[in-house]
Amino acid sequence: MIKGIDHEGLEAEIRRLEEESLTKEREIGEWRRRWEEKNRELENYNRELVALKELYKEKARELRAAMNKLEEVSITDDLTQIYNHRYLVSRLHYEFERAKRYGLSISLIMLDIDHFKVYNDNNGHLAGDDALKKVARLIDGAIRETDIVGRYGGEEFAIILLHAELTQMEEVAERIRRTIEEAPFPNEELQPMGKVTVSLGGSCLSNGMETMEDLIRSADESLYKAKRNGRNQIAMKGGGSPRRVRMGTYE
Repeated sequence: MIKGIDHEGLEAEIRRLEEESLTKEREIGEWRRRWEEKNRELENYNRELVALKELYKEKARELRAAMNKLEEVSITDDLTQIYNHRYLVSRLHYEFERAKRYGLSISLIMLDIDHFKVYNDNNGHLAGDDALKKVARLIDGAIRETDIVGRYGGEEFAIILLHAELTQMEEVAERIRRTIEEAPFPNEELQPMGKVTVSLGGSCLSNGMETMEDLIRSADESLYKAKRNGRNQIAMKGGGSPRRVRMGTYE
């Protein structure tokens, strides 16, 4: 043993340092355990957050789809599955005011199924409903991509033609008339004209028109003219009096 060195004190200090080191190691171990536990909790939280975000996105998609469906139902005619009267009038008002404001062309065609009451009486209302649905499909297939068709009421339909003047309106109207005339319908031979036909009246926006009602009134007048002149024809009005077209021949 070396003189002058307190071996016992030195050993005690070493033991104290060792114990202190062990204590620190235990504390570090405890802090590591807690950190790992918190890290696991954070990972679990992140996973739950991701799951909640995905759930939110899914619910948002479902809500948007439900809202879109509700909007679609609110503007769609139950029977024919084209636009209903409420939406048609609302859209016509918007497009009419836009056309007036920016100097654009817009036209409106009114269509009525000829002798539809006779068809109903001969075939029953269920067959009449089927005829209405078929006419709606035929109209929708004959119009341009930018045109808007809706059921105006009963057996009457309306077509809004954007950026269309007299010539374009006549072409669309005659295509619709011819398409329906050539399409087969059950027991159509019992109709007064031997087939299911339609009459169409149309009008373009002109300088004297102030409101949407003026355009509707003008198109209605043309429709009545087509019906008075024998049905199964179109009567279109541009800036002047209606022009009549019967079975593809302009008069």
